[in-house]
Amino acid sequence: MTALSAGPLHQTLARLEGRWDGEEEVFPNPWGPHGPARGRWDFRFDRARLALIHDFAEERAGGYRFDAHGVLTVDPAADEIVWFWFDSYGYPPLAPSRGGWEGDRLVLVKQTPRGAGRSVFTVAADHFVHEVASRPNGQADFAPVMRGVYRRLG
Repeated sequence: MTALSAGPLHQTLARLEGRWDGEEEVFPNPWGPHGPARGRWDFRFDRARLALIHDFAEERAGGYRFDAHGVLTVDPAADEIVWFWFDSYGYPPLAPSRGGWEGDRLVLVKQTPRGAGRSVFTVAADHFVHEVASRPNGQADFAPVMRGVYRRLG
């Protein structure tokens, strides 16, 4: 078996590589307090440049913290980006979010036993916007959970 090498779709993930800091608005949701927050992302590739690994930290009023770790990579069989996400809420990623680029927007959707989740990264040269929405089972439309604007550090 030959080792997989990074292809053009892997290379598109480099747009997120680096350290980012920004302001967020967390909307009312069933998982934690809403209101303003500060978020920090640290995206870095593995040695083969096949997986973009990240750490995420968010702080909200009153000392509330939300932390996450994730891996963005490519499913070569489906030719799409997949995202495995582990966070301090503790739900294991039973399956990754899946999707791809729509212009400057990376749209990733996942299905869980609780419903569907959608993350959209809109990437520019010096900043990106990350929007999270959820659609619990039995609900017709996605509802916003969070929106953050992050600036590249250094």
